[in-house]
Amino acid sequence: MGPKNTKPNSKRRKKSKLPILILSAIMALLAGGYLYFYINSSVEALALARAGKKWGFIDRDGKRIIPFHYDMAWKMSEGLALVKKKGKWGFIDKNNAVKIPIIFEDAQPFSDSLAAAKLDGKWGFIDHAGNFAIATEYEGATPFAEGLAAVQKNHKWGFIDTSGEVAIPFEYSSAYLFSETLAPVGVNGLEGFINKDGVLVVPPHYHYALPFSEGLAAVNHNGKWGFIAKNGRTIVEPKFEQTWGFSENLAPIKVDGKWGYINRKGEEVITPKYEDAFVFLNGLAAVKIDGQQGFINRDEEVVIQFEYDYVDAFYDID
Repeated sequence: MGPKNTKPNSKRRKKSKLPILILSAIMALLAGGYLYFYINSSVEALALARAGKKWGFIDRDGKRIIPFHYDMAWKMSEGLALVKKKGKWGFIDKNNAVKIPIIFEDAQPFSDSLAAAKLDGKWGFIDHAGNFAIATEYEGATPFAEGLAAVQKNHKWGFIDTSGEVAIPFEYSSAYLFSETLAPVGVNGLEGFINKDGVLVVPPHYHYALPFSEGLAAVNHNGKWGFIAKNGRTIVEPKFEQTWGFSENLAPIKVDGKWGYINRKGEEVITPKYEDAFVFLNGLAAVKIDGQQGFINRDEEVVIQFEYDYVDAFYDID
C-alpha cells in the first residue's frame, strides 16, 4: 500500500510497507484502510465483494446492489465508491452511475469532501466534481482524516490540511492517518505516534504501527502484534501474528495461522478457526472458511453465506 494504500487485493487489507504481514488496507480503521466508520442498523450501508474475477457491492441481506462488473473496487464513502475498469479508476454512486470519470491511475476514497487521485505519476486531491482542488505534486498520499492527510514529497512524508497547506513538515520515512488525534509515523526505521502539532508523543519503538481505534493502537514489535494505549503503555502484549485493530470492542487476531477475536483485555472471545477475518462493523464481521468469505455476528451465527471470494465491511455509503 508508496502510500499506505488500503485497497483490497489478494493479500487482503495489508499495508504496503509490511512486506508479507500487512500489505493492504487499513482504511477500514480508514478513510481510505484503516479508519473504521461506525454505522448502525438505521443507516444505509453496502459492502464490497468479489465473485470470481469481478467486483460489486452487496447489502446487509446479501443482495447484490451494484453489479459485479468491475475489475476492482473499493469502499463507498460520501456517496461515492471507487471502481476500476481497464486499468483506470473512477467513482460511481449507489445506483451504479459514473459520477467521476474512470481516468485516474490510482485513487483513494473520499473523506473531508476530497479524494486522493493520481495522474501522470503524481498524487493530488479531487473534489466531488472530479476537479483537482490540491495539485498533483506528491509521490504518495493517504486520505484526509481529522482534517489532515499524509503526503510524500522528495521521499519524505508530512501532512497537509484541506487547503493544501503544509501542516506538519516532510520529515518522516512513513506516515499514516490521524485517528483519535494521533498518527503513526516512521523515524529512523521504526514507528511511533505524533500529535497534530507534530510532537512525537509515543516514541518510535515499533516495527509497524496502525492508527488508534477505540483508544488502542495495534503495534508490531519483533514480528508480533499487540496493543498500546495513547501514553505508550502496553495493554495487550505483542503475541499475535497479525491484527487489524479494535472495532466494537473486539479485534481480529491471527494465531497459528488461524483468525479469531479478542476483547480489550486480550482474552479470546471467538476461538481462532477462520482462514481470514476482518473487524466487526454494524455487528457483522467478514470471515473466511474453505476459501470462501461471508459474514458472522458476535455469536458466530452465519448472517451472509460463505459464497464470495472476498468481502469487506459494511460501510455507511454517505
